Amino acid sequence: MKSKFVKAVAGVSLSALVATSCVTSAFAKDNSSTIYDSGTGYIAEKITHPEKGVMTTDGIVDYIGNGKLATNLENGNGDRGQNYSWGSIGYGDYMYIGTCYGAWTSTLQLMKQNLGRDFDDTTMKEALDTYYHENMYTGEEDGVDALGILLKLNVKTGEVKILMSKDLTNQNTIFRNAIEFKDKLYFCGSVNTIPCIYQVDPKTDECKQVYAGMTLEEYMEEYSKGISVGIRGMCVFDDKLIVSCINSEGAIICESENPEDQDSFKVIAKDEDLFNYPAYHYCDSIYGGSIFDMTQYGKSLYVSICTGTPANATDRNTMQAFGLVRGDIQADGSWKWTSVVGDKEKDGAKYTFGIDPERTRSGTANLKVFNGYLYIGEYNDEEIAVERMLFDNDFEFMNLNFEQSINFYRMDEDENIELIVGDADEMFPNGGISGLGSGFGSHENQYIWNMTVYDGKLYVGTFDASSFLIPLDEYMNDENASKEWKDKVDEYVEKICKNYNGVPDSAYKCAEYLDKATFGFDLYVTEDGVNFTKITDNGFGDPYNHGCRAFGITNEGLFIGTANPFYGTQVWKLSEKTVTPVESSEDSKQEDSKIEKDESKTESSSENSTDSPKTGDSSNGIAYFLAGLSLIAIVYTMNKKLFKKN
Repeated sequence: MKSKFVKAVAGVSLSALVATSCVTSAFAKDNSSTIYDSGTGYIAEKITHPEKGVMTTDGIVDYIGNGKLATNLENGNGDRGQNYSWGSIGYGDYMYIGTCYGAWTSTLQLMKQNLGRDFDDTTMKEALDTYYHENMYTGEEDGVDALGILLKLNVKTGEVKILMSKDLTNQNTIFRNAIEFKDKLYFCGSVNTIPCIYQVDPKTDECKQVYAGMTLEEYMEEYSKGISVGIRGMCVFDDKLIVSCINSEGAIICESENPEDQDSFKVIAKDEDLFNYPAYHYCDSIYGGSIFDMTQYGKSLYVSICTGTPANATDRNTMQAFGLVRGDIQADGSWKWTSVVGDKEKDGAKYTFGIDPERTRSGTANLKVFNGYLYIGEYNDEEIAVERMLFDNDFEFMNLNFEQSINFYRMDEDENIELIVGDADEMFPNGGISGLGSGFGSHENQYIWNMTVYDGKLYVGTFDASSFLIPLDEYMNDENASKEWKDKVDEYVEKICKNYNGVPDSAYKCAEYLDKATFGFDLYVTEDGVNFTKITDNGFGDPYNHGCRAFGITNEGLFIGTANPFYGTQVWKLSEKTVTPVESSEDSKQEDSKIEKDESKTESSSENSTDSPKTGDSSNGIAYFLAGLSLIAIVYTMNKKLFKKN
């Protein structure tokens, strides 16, 4: 049993924790910045609230009370409620970001309103504050929500401008996807609950709605039926904007050559065209993820679909896996749809649901074209797992997800699929051709959450489920967890769970996975699509960065927006390290990067290794550096669980 991070030492140990995770503070002129060195040739620099470092409030903007936001404040407080950089895109010197506000609290309300999980709001807040030692964002102290926003971030200067917000424009925005089309930027999701698409003119910052999936009355009616209405998928196909949404007719895909005109949107696929695969009720897999991702590959449109429903579930803990459908334009302008991954017998699919019949956890998939292949990243169903853990004290669904962490495939133009990252089984007896096991060797990786192609390389970011489970890890694995805290946890679990009967066996098994976990998202890069370099496996040194959610390609390079439901989203600039010859003069030596000096002190040989991570591997990391520093050594011993390296 190992000592873990606990609130009692958090203030004392922050500097030591930052050091152990290859994060340093570098200073240029009068501005401080936070730097993460991968040890494998990459450096990430935090550009939002850089002076604050990691594991502290960010959120890009600053909350100033009574639901109001400010920007560009000197030593601003940040905004913990802006949890995710969600629908995001780079353009020129800017990264445009639609945020997800209060991800955890919003999810709880969804469970309450649509899934029948009744609870007292005050009790739930107290419980979460207890479980997470108040590190999880559960609302502002003044009780007012700023809600989601759309902003532009100047990646050269760090200057932020809010384009849409409740405070400034009376709009609560929830944009989950963004794309550039004909020199305009398009964001899809919802504004003031109505599913819609907004256009942003980057030359003028004008924001206007160009498409609404339904009226407010229609939305309320469908929402009351438990239908997960919304707009999620969006891509460009030849000279057309393609969007998917759920409306009163069900799941549809539309095309438009001129999206400024709502009447130009033409329906090209309905449920029946997509073999009735889309699952779009909140009780379905991924909360009714439906048409999840779309991309053009060759002359075809490929669509990943969430298909799992209670009706087609194999058992209580196994939902039907994702489908993949191909669309082809016919001579008359109509579309022909073919099942590629789906029902082999009924629909003639080439592969069964989820591609591999032994793979049962992936509710949907994300898609990216790279080097002539279509890459397919699994996306496990964490929504049901979280609901069961929280309200049923049942960890079985989560354990099955951990047991079968994500695979990564690629498909050629003849629709032949090979396994790139994954464990060996009957369909792929040699495992992934990269040599990496499922989850890139880590059970806690549960989504391929986002991918981008930049400078001839494919970047792959994950969602790390262990960050959400820090309380369970502390409760089960931390020998220093106080009895008083554990008793308080038991008290709240008993209040929230209907049939509480102590710690279940499934919790012990889940804790075994967590005891080997490294908290924080992973990010990998590949130049050939097979061999991967690990950039981070600990969320750039922040265990609360549970997801690599957004990429922005700008004139200044590649930028990454994190998912952090604890202290707010962060934006980082990712760069490859350049090796410059060392000049002979002492002055030149002193001008060398302070980061490289720091890493020479803090990184061990294992951290500098470029070997692929293996499931469950661990390392003593920087022990040799801390040996002579007794106080930091003690703190490190108490905290190394959050940052141990693979």
